Amino acid sequence: MSKIDEQTIIEHLSEFRKRLIVTIIFFIIAFLISLVFCSSIYKLLTASFNQKLVVLGPNDILSIYLMLAGICAFSLTLPFASYQIWAFVHPALEEREAKVVLSYVPATFILFIAGLCFGFFFVTPALLNVLLSFGDDLFNIQLTANSYLTFIIHTSLPLGIIFELPVIVAFLTSLHILTPQYLIKNRRYGYFILLVLAVVLTPADFISDLTMAAPLILLYEASILVCKYIYNR
Repeated sequence: MSKIDEQTIIEHLSEFRKRLIVTIIFFIIAFLISLVFCSSIYKLLTASFNQKLVVLGPNDILSIYLMLAGICAFSLTLPFASYQIWAFVHPALEEREAKVVLSYVPATFILFIAGLCFGFFFVTPALLNVLLSFGDDLFNIQLTANSYLTFIIHTSLPLGIIFELPVIVAFLTSLHILTPQYLIKNRRYGYFILLVLAVVLTPADFISDLTMAAPLILLYEASILVCKYIYNR
């Protein structure tokens, strides 16, 4: 490797390090700001209950605040981190390609929030009602705030990540890694993986599985359309 190549690699690593540090600082600031509004966020998430949820001690209160602030900070940092990735690869892209990739930044945030909302407003209530109905005649059920919020995160956060599928497909297509023919040819395997995810994320009943599987399959089909559009351009 020549001296010029070594200098180029060092410059790239230095640039990557700088953008990583900036992203971490942004996450910390977003985390601290989110802590201030944690009480309002908690009230919003538990508004469907007519009574206050139980906490088992001060450690639960602290963990709830940290959990909520972490999720909010991650959501706010996601578009910022996406922009930093774009800025890092921008010099290697043509002007038209750079504009296309830049459009992924707001799409990343919008799809992530859409996945969280779908999980919170549709999947979580349906799954919670089914699971609680199993113990109506057997247990004296008392939900703690910590367990309820953990349940919400386990059902909503994976959907927020899965909803990024079209953006990931678009990005990989831009890099000439994916083609629409490949996605169409392997559609049945994609459906199978999504159905497995639906069953794993909603281990309750057939209706809940279908409720989860239907939007995931639509996401796969939407990803194929996005892939075709970018591939043809």
